[in-house]
Amino acid sequence: MTAVTVVAALLGICVFVWIGVAQSASRRQAVSVIEQAVIENTDTAVQETRRISIAEARDYNTKLASTPQIIGEVLTDDGTPAGDFTFDGDDEYRSLLDMGDSIMGALRIPKIGLLLPIRHGAGEYALSNGLGHLHGTSLPVGGVSTHAVVTGHRGLADKELFTRLDELTVGDPFYIELADGTTLGYRIEHIVETDPNDTDRLRIESGLDQVTLVTCTPIMLNTRRLLVTGIRASMPDIVPVPQSAPGDNHPKTTATIASSLCAGIGWFALARGARRRNQFAIRPQHIAPSQGDDDA
Repeated sequence: MTAVTVVAALLGICVFVWIGVAQSASRRQAVSVIEQAVIENTDTAVQETRRISIAEARDYNTKLASTPQIIGEVLTDDGTPAGDFTFDGDDEYRSLLDMGDSIMGALRIPKIGLLLPIRHGAGEYALSNGLGHLHGTSLPVGGVSTHAVVTGHRGLADKELFTRLDELTVGDPFYIELADGTTLGYRIEHIVETDPNDTDRLRIESGLDQVTLVTCTPIMLNTRRLLVTGIRASMPDIVPVPQSAPGDNHPKTTATIASSLCAGIGWFALARGARRRNQFAIRPQHIAPSQGDDDA
C-alpha cells in the first residue's frame, strides 16, 4: 500500500508540473512567432507587400460575398467530404494573406490571456500550433459584409488554445491583429452551442463585419460546437484598445484545477495510507498471567 500511495502522489505532482511547463512553452512559442512577424513588419518593403496582401484579401472577400458559400471540407467528385481541412489544393486561398508559415494574422483575447497566430485551413498543423481559418468564410481582415471563422482545439493537456473560450460572455472584446500592424476590435454579441453540421450561423450577413470563434464542446466528448460571434466595434468608444481591456484575473484556471486535483488525490492517498499504518501498528501489550501461572 505504501508504494502505491507514494507513486500516486508523485504522479500527481509530475502531472501538475508537466501541464504547467508544457502550456507555458506553448504560449511562449506562439508569442515568439507573432513577435517575429511584427519585427519583419518594420522593413519598408515588407510593409508594402503586406498592405498589398491585405488589399487582395479584401478583394477576395468581396467576391466571396457575391457567390454561394461552400463552408468546410473539400468535396470529392461524387459530393462526399474528402476529409481535407488543409485546403492545400486551393492555390488562390493559400497564396493570400501569408505572413510566412501560412500565418494570416493573430487573435488576441485579453480576458483569457490568449494571443495565438491564425493559419490557413483547419488542418492538424494549424490547430496544433495555434488557430485555423475555416475555408469558405471571409479572410480575417474586416470589412462590410464579411464573416471570418476562426477555429481551435480545446481540452489539450499541453496546449490551452481555446480551452477557456467558454469563459467569455456577451460584451467581452476580442481583437484580430493584421499583418500590417492594424488591430480590429470586436464585441461579442452571440454565444451559442450547435451541431457540427450547422454552418448557417457562419454565413456572411449583408452589411455586417463579423468574426466567429469555434471550438468543440463538451471537452473530451466534442459532440457539439461552441460558437462565439463578435461584431466589429470602434475603438476606444465601444470596445477599449487591447492594452486597456480587462485582463486575465484567474489565468490558466482549467489547467491549474486539473493538475491540482491530480496532485491532491496523490497526497490524499499518501495521507490515508499513513493513517492506516498507524491504526494497525502493533503496540506492546501487558498480558495478565493465567491461573496456572499463579499456582506455580
